[in-house]
Amino acid sequence: MFDIIIRSALDIVGRTERLIDAMRRLLHSDDLDEVQVYELDHEIGRLGDVVFNVDEAVRSLARTVECWPQTALSHGIRRTLH
Repeated sequence: MFDIIIRSALDIVGRTERLIDAMRRLLHSDDLDEVQVYELDHEIGRLGDVVFNVDEAVRSLARTVECWPQTALSHGIRRTLH
């Protein structure tokens, strides 16, 4: 279950990074007025911050999940807790 969440979240991060790149290319075109460029640049910055935080959280979750079996064995936990 966690592996599906992790893979899906990393896929979202990758797609969002590609969207940010596309938005940056749009910024460099001459199709936008000054206000639109400013608003788009601001949103790119905010989106980039969110993607970075999500990426870090998902990778941290992945590392935690990888350690669970080892932690359970070292502490003698061999049953599913309910």
